[in-house]
Amino acid sequence: MGVVDIAREAGVSTATVSRVLNGAESVTGATREHVLEVVARLGYTPNAFAASLRKGRNDAIGIAVASISQPWHVKLIRELRRAIREQGFTTIVYDLEHSESVLIEHTESARRLRLAGMVLATGDRIDGDEVRAALDRMAGTVPLVVIGQELPGAGWTTVAFDDVAASEQAILELLGRRPKPVLFLGEAASSYLSEERRIGVERALSQFPDLLAGSELVALDAGMDFSVGYREVQARAGALARFGTIFCVNDELALGACRALSELGVRVPEDMMVIGYGDVDMLPYLTPSLSSLSGDVGGVAERVVRALLARIEGGHVDVGPKLQRKIVHRESTGG
Repeated sequence: MGVVDIAREAGVSTATVSRVLNGAESVTGATREHVLEVVARLGYTPNAFAASLRKGRNDAIGIAVASISQPWHVKLIRELRRAIREQGFTTIVYDLEHSESVLIEHTESARRLRLAGMVLATGDRIDGDEVRAALDRMAGTVPLVVIGQELPGAGWTTVAFDDVAASEQAILELLGRRPKPVLFLGEAASSYLSEERRIGVERALSQFPDLLAGSELVALDAGMDFSVGYREVQARAGALARFGTIFCVNDELALGACRALSELGVRVPEDMMVIGYGDVDMLPYLTPSLSSLSGDVGGVAERVVRALLARIEGGHVDVGPKLQRKIVHRESTGG
């Protein structure tokens, strides 16, 4: 079904059908109503991609996340889609699968589709030569807002949390509750955000040399999910007594760590405090409920969409200072 079929059924030219579908005012009311009646009767749906080619821009905004299996990204996507729809745009969600090649592929797709804009949310590093070049190419034609990491000279806007400060303050607060060495799970060379969070942890521990010497900052090269948190804690079963807190760079690691502690007979929080990062929706309903560093996801979405609209319209973009996080204390840190 196409414009030609509509024109044939309505007894008008294809140009008239196109003018009706595009909302042109040069078509008389009777003709417009007749064409729209035929369109409805035949169930015709305009091809959005073809329309975007004619207009020079799609009405869709892409949302690319590191992995749609991560609960925090699910929460973020939900808020972004809400904020984007309120501005009259549709959305396309891209799963990057923690892969540089997939990210590059999706940047090319965004350019081909002439998306109205793109939001990129990933903790994985984007400063490699090939990825940076792909993002620069896309940002040249598709307005881009990145959540989480800043690069010097980037041709896009960044909305970021101050994770260095958040991690430092969280560790200082937890050491005030239990002044013992920390087991940090999450440092990884491939992750920009885990590096930011590690820096904050080290800054806090550096104020207590004895505690820093007894702490362990674990490098994770095989992902940062539930199974990894479980495995890393199980592997240190004989050394856990020296730690007072397990600090994880995401909630999945923390959940895996809690499971391992339970199996090892280590009580949370009596023997060990555990804290995650992201504050996903399920955490209050666990036993014990899990503490986490939280950010206002709705506020992030509003700031991102405001910045993206400014870039789309070619105006001045001011995202303001870095966003702040806070500890949400639940049972795993003593309430």
